[in-house]
Amino acid sequence: MGPDAVPHLQIHYWNGIQKALTKLGAKVVVAKVPRTGSIKERAEDLHKILSTTMQGMSINFVAHSMGGLDCRYLISHIHDKNYDVQSLTTLSTPHRGSPVMDWFRDNVGVGLFPKSEEEAMRKLGEAAMMSGAVVQEALSGAVVQEASEALHSMMVNATEPAHPSAKRAAPYARVITPLLDRLIPYLDTPAYANLTTTYCREVFNPNTPDDPRVSYYSYGASVPQIPLWAPLGFPWEVIKAKEGENDGLVSTMSARWGQYVDTVEADHWDLNNRWRLKIGYNQKPFDAVELYMNVATRLYKEGF
Repeated sequence: MGPDAVPHLQIHYWNGIQKALTKLGAKVVVAKVPRTGSIKERAEDLHKILSTTMQGMSINFVAHSMGGLDCRYLISHIHDKNYDVQSLTTLSTPHRGSPVMDWFRDNVGVGLFPKSEEEAMRKLGEAAMMSGAVVQEALSGAVVQEASEALHSMMVNATEPAHPSAKRAAPYARVITPLLDRLIPYLDTPAYANLTTTYCREVFNPNTPDDPRVSYYSYGASVPQIPLWAPLGFPWEVIKAKEGENDGLVSTMSARWGQYVDTVEADHWDLNNRWRLKIGYNQKPFDAVELYMNVATRLYKEGF
């Protein structure tokens, strides 16, 4: 991000990571998708990029944050792929949503999703279950229970015009200033709704079953404390109270999907190695490049 004419003012995502992985001999594709788009939009854009750059090749997805949900959607719901997905490794992906997004929904009024979107995901889920590529048996353990409870919840509320979370947001919406009330439609983005715990647990996960042909790995991240005045300080406190250890945006509980590999000591922004200030924020040094090298080495040893 930032002006091309002044490189020193730019913020570089994946700084040094692509170069290091390329030196290992890997073909590395860094895909640019809509920053605040919906999971569906981002997954479709990713698919378009890969269809032209990775035709006929095997792919190992390594995804940070919301990118992991994009990849799961692509794997399960986009079937006309001319490339072969071998594995997905997620790093601090909110597979079960983030309480921070719930807070914005309940206190600001952003992040409400229409019933039509829930119905569309349900139909996608039915198609995925019936297809030969993705079968219901791929779900196991806690995910089966989560899916069962969520589907029951959706059936109970099927006659309601909007998702039940809209009811929780209404009292807060009445007390915010009229100016903010008018600004909310401009502040809201599809990502807010798609990253709530309600959406991920009750809509996305039950209708996005894992593909048994793809290996799923995950990493989480956490830091012992983030001061309240730091950008991630307030979110860290919100998640700590709801779900325990976290990296300032995603808890380690939410980050678990497939085979859980490790919890690294880092905040959420450390994981994509982008520059930002940590004023009054003493944290153990973290080497993001080394983490991604370890991820690549692990995949290699697994036979990918």
